[in-house]
Amino acid sequence: MQDFICIAHRGASGHWPENTLLAFQKALAAGARWLELDVHLSADGELVVIHDAALERTTDGDGLVALQTYEQLRSLDAGRGEKIPLLADVLNLAAGRAIVNVELKGVGTGEPVAELLRRRFVAGLLKPAAVLASSLNEDELRKLAGLLPQVPLALVAKTANRHLWQLANELDVWSLHLKKGSINQDLLAEARAGKRKVLAYTVNDRPQLQRLRDWGVDGIFTDYPEHFCHA
Repeated sequence: MQDFICIAHRGASGHWPENTLLAFQKALAAGARWLELDVHLSADGELVVIHDAALERTTDGDGLVALQTYEQLRSLDAGRGEKIPLLADVLNLAAGRAIVNVELKGVGTGEPVAELLRRRFVAGLLKPAAVLASSLNEDELRKLAGLLPQVPLALVAKTANRHLWQLANELDVWSLHLKKGSINQDLLAEARAGKRKVLAYTVNDRPQLQRLRDWGVDGIFTDYPEHFCHA
């Protein structure tokens, strides 16, 4: 893995519809070698890539993702005519080109994501080092970790507290994904002592990026990979 990690946050979401194949294609074309996405379950058990539990902000639909079938979700416009993709669609797109950070956003996503990844590992379509599983929901992360211990894990939080550090040790996470304003040099020192990486979200300003790099942050999430992520 590269020294400084630059992750395209929901793809190239600054200029293109977030969490769509178009946004991920644009991120890859810009030189991003990491993609971040969010996963929910549809009513019929499909793993769909969308951030919110509700549809209104990012599509022309309404209601909860979890109450819609995949066929219903596919009928919606997620921006510029793009459709809500499946997790499998993005993994296919990124294969051999980028590491995919799969954030378990929806309730009940831990087990089906683990099963999808397991099938791909067995088929030789994906290696554990090409995926990073993260979540704010420790229950979902625990479920995935129990089924696929070989997959690197990350905890997502607005700030670090004692519980987060305890959980990081318990799950032996690879990285902590923290809100940029909560990061300081004491936190970074504690992370280094535990051999854990710290990634900041969401960084769209170059002076801020430089400051974080100077402090020793290991990477960032950005909406503008065309400006910050290069091969």
